[in-house]
Amino acid sequence: MTNQDLLYLYFSKSLSAEQEIVFKKLLETDAAFKAEFEYESSLKKAIKSHESDKLKAKLQDFERTINSQKSTSFNYTYLAVAASIVLMVGWFGYNAFFGTNYSNLYKANFSEYPNTVYTITRGNDVNTTEREAFVAYETQNFEIAIDKFNAISETTAQNYIPFYKAQAYLGLENTNEAKALLTQIVKGNNSSFVPESLWYLALIAIKEKDGKQAKIYLEELIANYSYNQAKAKLLLDKLN
Repeated sequence: MTNQDLLYLYFSKSLSAEQEIVFKKLLETDAAFKAEFEYESSLKKAIKSHESDKLKAKLQDFERTINSQKSTSFNYTYLAVAASIVLMVGWFGYNAFFGTNYSNLYKANFSEYPNTVYTITRGNDVNTTEREAFVAYETQNFEIAIDKFNAISETTAQNYIPFYKAQAYLGLENTNEAKALLTQIVKGNNSSFVPESLWYLALIAIKEKDGKQAKIYLEELIANYSYNQAKAKLLLDKLN
């Protein structure tokens, strides 16, 4: 039995007692399996949350059509089609039946990158512009964070500033500015955030429904870096 079979049985609530033991063991010992499980869980939650209204509308359309028909045989045929859609969605997921849902893929995978470069401590720290920028960033005051990042002198700015400024733009859903900054980071190759930038560029491409470009970024990330490699492989599979 493959790992995919185990995941299928888990999400269809069909695991036997023995299979459940194997499943739990893999979650504890197999990082790739755990990453795929978490990805599928997040994706299913996103689909349930954001696509339920669409599915409900489709089924209501079927119901209206059924009610408007006088032919009993036709009604039963149409009802069977509607039921089939429900089953297909339940077993294979919204994406598999209605096509790639880029919006849900983005929402299931996106989160702002944490501040890992500037330690903000309480007390009598000197209140520098960089500190103010990261305080604003950590409290999700992204417009203020961008203003503060821009106010840092180019001669003293660390090479991670453009990456976090791009993150702030993503927090404001300004993908154009974020994409420009992340692209410069990747092309310049002089930042420790090149792999992270490739990941977020892939997510931006997905948000823009550009699956082809997203694949290019993901393939480059997988081939050259370890950052989010398991997630990138899973996401690439979803796009293929």
